[in-house]
Amino acid sequence: MGIRLRAYTSVQIGPEMPAYNIFREGMVLDLNCPNARLILEKASTSRAYNLRYSWLLFTNNDTNLEDILADLVILPDADVVVIVQERMFDVYRVKIGEPLTLHDFGIGRRRLKDFLISMPTTVTRRKNLMNVYLKAATIVSQPQFFKGWSDLRDRQIDTFPKLTYPLMMLLAEDLNFRYNMKQIDLYGEEHNGSFNGLAGILQREEVEVGVASMFLRKDRWRVLHYCSETVELVGAFMFRQPAQSAVSNVFLLPFSRGVWAAAGAVFLGAGLLLATLGFIVRYRALPDDCGPRLTLGETITFAIGAVCQQGSDLAPQIMSARILMLFTLLSSVFAFTSYSAKIVSILQAPSNAIQTIDDLSRSPMAMGVQETTYKKVYFAESTEPATQRLYKRKLQPLGEGAYLSVVDGIARMRTGLFAFQVEQNSGYDVISRTFTEREKCGLKEIQAFKLPMVAVPIRKHSGYRDLFAVRYVNKSNELTRLRWQRETGLMDRTRRVWVARRPRCEADSGGFVSVGLTDVLPALYILLAGAAVAVILLILEILAKASRSFQRHQIIHF
Repeated sequence: MGIRLRAYTSVQIGPEMPAYNIFREGMVLDLNCPNARLILEKASTSRAYNLRYSWLLFTNNDTNLEDILADLVILPDADVVVIVQERMFDVYRVKIGEPLTLHDFGIGRRRLKDFLISMPTTVTRRKNLMNVYLKAATIVSQPQFFKGWSDLRDRQIDTFPKLTYPLMMLLAEDLNFRYNMKQIDLYGEEHNGSFNGLAGILQREEVEVGVASMFLRKDRWRVLHYCSETVELVGAFMFRQPAQSAVSNVFLLPFSRGVWAAAGAVFLGAGLLLATLGFIVRYRALPDDCGPRLTLGETITFAIGAVCQQGSDLAPQIMSARILMLFTLLSSVFAFTSYSAKIVSILQAPSNAIQTIDDLSRSPMAMGVQETTYKKVYFAESTEPATQRLYKRKLQPLGEGAYLSVVDGIARMRTGLFAFQVEQNSGYDVISRTFTEREKCGLKEIQAFKLPMVAVPIRKHSGYRDLFAVRYVNKSNELTRLRWQRETGLMDRTRRVWVARRPRCEADSGGFVSVGLTDVLPALYILLAGAAVAVILLILEILAKASRSFQRHQIIHF
């Protein structure tokens, strides 16, 4: 590790001083040099009075110090130290247009070296902005629903301005300044190189800071900066998993294929064995009046009736046939009991048919998206093929009809097969107030894209950014304010107040579930199929009888 030293003897070839770079720089300037003011003005224009630079200025005369530093943008994040003979001053302004603040360190020349090594960082030295007013703006997108910054009834509306407001008020109280606040209704979108909304007034330097949280986006970094992340915003398609009957035949689900095959083999074997016993009775002329009826058709009908818990008028007298029929009926009771219990649990539980974005695209679900300023942006910018397929197949054909308020979207999600792309915190708040306990248990979420973090926006090259946000630790472990709020849990407390949590499922195994028409459709289809087959067979029997009658009539006539 080393230090690179450059000495400039002429102000005309002075150093380039970009506001930001990957390394820090120290500047030493003798104010008694001719045209030293030009270097100071160049640094002011390029915003080089910030935390990246440490300035050490020398002069022998303190009478003209304010004249030399007049109108320079030396704001609270500037690290500017002026040595006047035996005295050392910390110099900054609390705001552009305000007089210079000179703080005498009270350090003599003998202690100067040790003090410079251990001197607190700039942001830990600036703790009092002297009750100055800073221009700020916040967002109220739906004024008709706004009832104050502490009103929790409509948390899903303007959640992030409401969440950020108490944090920024605490910051102002901590650093002793106030806001000159204005209200706007948009976060800001880019049009022809310029932004509207909050991003636009920060771009035009009409305000110093935004009392809200905005997405950390690449296009916005060109025109503004951010001073601290607040919370993570998660958006997802929320929906209630469809019932098992909506995606499969519930009458086939209780048993696996192996169990169905085994059960079929058992009851088919019972029917065949009973038919064999009937053949033996008839072949050996055993004394059993039921023997002639134990044909293959009758015994298979008995096996089917046993499966369906139906009785039979077959009453064979031989003991082997009776035992076979008894155990066939017992087996059907056990199988039917297991089948009934399982099908009840299947009807009560939602399915797991939809697990991915592609599953959602192929499903019969209708879809909607929360009405937000970024409602189309992240679908259009997504590079995931599955997300693009879903957007083009399900959302794009709907046009503006795809975009709904949180309340309307959650209401549709509750009452039908509907998936709603919504910010989690907004969706959870409405769900916790409108869904029953059982309805909360079937919730499913699938993320179509990952949203960026949200942070407090501030004017580009603002003189307060590092003071508000960046974490610096000195020997006394002092932190700057927004990061200090995060470290001490104040930010987390505010997040818990304004960001709703996922509703807990507390009624997964209780309650009453009605069986709908969809649940019994397969049974109705079987009934209709059987009725159709019966009608067809009846027609064939009638035709066959008519044909035989016609043939007999022809023979007699002949």
